[in-house]
Amino acid sequence: MSRRSSRREVDAFLRSRALDRQSNRMKTYLVSLSAVFWFAIHSLPAGSPRVGVGDAGITGSQLRPYTNLWKFTQQKPGGVAEQGGTWSDSLESTVYNGQPAMKRTQIANYEKKGIKLTFVSVFDPKTMKPFSFDYSRSDNGNVRRVDFGSETVIYRHTDSTGAKPEEARVKLDRNVFDFYGGMYGLLISTLPLADGYAAEIPAFDTSKMAIDWVPVRVKGRETVPAGAGKKTETWVVETPTKLYGRMTWWVTKEPPYVIKAVLEVPKSEGGSAEVAAILTYTMA
Repeated sequence: MSRRSSRREVDAFLRSRALDRQSNRMKTYLVSLSAVFWFAIHSLPAGSPRVGVGDAGITGSQLRPYTNLWKFTQQKPGGVAEQGGTWSDSLESTVYNGQPAMKRTQIANYEKKGIKLTFVSVFDPKTMKPFSFDYSRSDNGNVRRVDFGSETVIYRHTDSTGAKPEEARVKLDRNVFDFYGGMYGLLISTLPLADGYAAEIPAFDTSKMAIDWVPVRVKGRETVPAGAGKKTETWVVETPTKLYGRMTWWVTKEPPYVIKAVLEVPKSEGGSAEVAAILTYTMA
């Protein structure tokens, strides 16, 4: 998901750019103020509150270690779903600068391409405040790291093997969640989910080095497959982001928390409502 890469045709996007899109590269097209306003007022019920890090109702204190494995497909609108590979997910306890923390490690294996993406998120489970995020891609040397301080966020990245490392930093007016980096559905599972729940959460967007308020809304309950021969009841939660497409999560309050996910990848990352690909993740 390189911010300097030119847009490719849809086929290439599905096979290559979609890899980085899933990892929150989310790079980057300017959006007019009128477009941002339109999406904001059409994507949330009126009066949806903004919630934040430290709010009493948002906590991962109940999170427990787990391991999980999804299989995923990629599909063009109206096309046939094609197998993409597997995506592993594990959560474990750790220590960060002397403070109890949790570490989430995700590894995406794109079998046909032989590409592996690795995501490591370290965070405070009590508040879900992120400490750090690391990403690497096996085929091109792309690496990223985000350090979340009390006031300043530092983003370091190298776009490809041999490229010059770059660094950006920004001072924010509040703490943020690492929704785009790698927490995604796990973060959603820690919200106070209930019928009719709707809110906006402050996520950090490395493409803009700014806060992006992500809409969250509960669509209802659904029982879905949860691995071989198993089913579980889930909350169905939508996050219709303003720039990066609509994402739907089937989550529970018990491990492994994220049971299913569907991501609609837009043709352009500038608020386009036109879908280029649909990625579906189900437990293996």
